[in-house]
Amino acid sequence: MRQLVLVDFDDTLVRTAPAFQQAREALFSLLEEHGFSREVSRRVHHDEVDPALLAEHGMGPFRMAPSFRETYERLCRQEGMDPDPDLAERCASLGRDFLGRPQVMDGSLESLRLLSEAVATVVFSQSAQVEYQLGRIRDAGVMEILPVERIRITERKTTETFREALSHFGIGDPARATMVGNSLRSDINPALTVGAGAILVEPYEMWEYDNVPPVSDAFLRFPTFREAAEFLLGRDKTSHP
Repeated sequence: MRQLVLVDFDDTLVRTAPAFQQAREALFSLLEEHGFSREVSRRVHHDEVDPALLAEHGMGPFRMAPSFRETYERLCRQEGMDPDPDLAERCASLGRDFLGRPQVMDGSLESLRLLSEAVATVVFSQSAQVEYQLGRIRDAGVMEILPVERIRITERKTTETFREALSHFGIGDPARATMVGNSLRSDINPALTVGAGAILVEPYEMWEYDNVPPVSDAFLRFPTFREAAEFLLGRDKTSHP
């Protein structure tokens, strides 16, 4: 019998990826206006700059402004140009205050409420800025359903931090837990690696960082959290790959 369901927050309960994607596309458009190839800008940002800034600033929106500035400045260095300070600031400004209030996905909070009434349910999220992320979770209305003790935020979801979360919530046998989230890297693979169940809420658009192979195919897929919750509640009788 399942003892614990861990639910991701960003792009599982609320829409986050579109805002990040729109900010990045605005950066690439601005750089294109100033003579930089959109394809090269995208590659430099995703393959070179963003991974380094993730390591320095962690998950969340606060790396975006410095990564946007660095993308422009690195392109300039590659072209043998001196960066324009005003343009560098315009690039950085596109990475500030772009996220806004959490946009709750249709039916996700009601599904979370129903799930929490049937089985022990927690929100398991990742962010380098814990208080900021907790505020977003509160603003989304999650804490009207789950107490703060049922919310765990880690700097980065990994196999080790997943094990720590299970231990924190008193789960000795990982097979008695199920992770529900939109990230292959951060949700599905850590759960599968330790022997827990896993359900992928298919992402709006796969972020480059998340685009990794699953460690196995022993997980389910649903288009939305609402449908995943219906399955966990036994209301979905159809078969799923």
